[in-house]
Amino acid sequence: MSCLSRFKALPQTSIPFRPFTTSPQLSAIGPESPKFIEVPQPPQRQQNKPRDIKGTLPPPRNIFHRRSAPKTDESYFAATIPEPSHETEPKDDRIAWKRRMAASRRSNLKEGILELHERKRKHETFVKIQGYRNSKERNRRFYAPQREDERLTSPTITAATSSLQNGPIPDPKREARIAERAARVAAKEAARAEARREALHTLYMHAREFITTEKQLQDKIDNIFTDHPFGATNETNIWDAYGAPRTVQDMLQKVNKTQKTAVLFHEGPALITGQRLKRIGEELTGGKMED
Repeated sequence: MSCLSRFKALPQTSIPFRPFTTSPQLSAIGPESPKFIEVPQPPQRQQNKPRDIKGTLPPPRNIFHRRSAPKTDESYFAATIPEPSHETEPKDDRIAWKRRMAASRRSNLKEGILELHERKRKHETFVKIQGYRNSKERNRRFYAPQREDERLTSPTITAATSSLQNGPIPDPKREARIAERAARVAAKEAARAEARREALHTLYMHAREFITTEKQLQDKIDNIFTDHPFGATNETNIWDAYGAPRTVQDMLQKVNKTQKTAVLFHEGPALITGQRLKRIGEELTGGKMED
């Protein structure tokens, strides 16, 4: 009690009240509000969500074709929605109502066509202006000078990388390489044409042995399907009749003259020379030759 009495005896100090302030009082925002605790906002602005605008008109059908007649002239309206030729006093309310409905349809059609034409004109103007702006912005960015950061960091870029950034790599031997490739393609085409000509000539040489008539077919069948197809002997195996096919070792022995048969060993070079001369003649004449 003595302490309380001494406290009352002390002079009361006045606390100044701030009538104006820039920060809101926390007592005005309840603790259940998310703004009760101040959270710093980022300096960039918040992203605006796209608004769902309802009631937009759908894209109309294009009725203004280039080859068609202009549909905004009065002549088109006169031919499409002609006015009545003569007006008479309606006899009853039903005829008057029908005339009002016909006039309303004519007015609505004319107004609709004009509105569609105006909408089409505005859209084309907007597209043209937008394209012009995009082209202008593209040219501005394309021909813009080098940025300062690129200029400062350009010494650290290698020469090959800088040449790639400025455009394609210079090729001083491009013309010679293109000429070489063109010559190679021409040579391949010439070789292909020569091979085709050779094949046609070979087909022509072998065509005389083709079977073209029924008599030739019957003779060939009678010659093959016989009791002794491999000659007058009784051989039933083609290897026994004409011998086994030559092996690589036989061909090497013929070239090196190391045959074990005396007749073949002492055979003259006339046969090989004849074959070589025939091949040379075929190369010179450009076609196959008969044996």
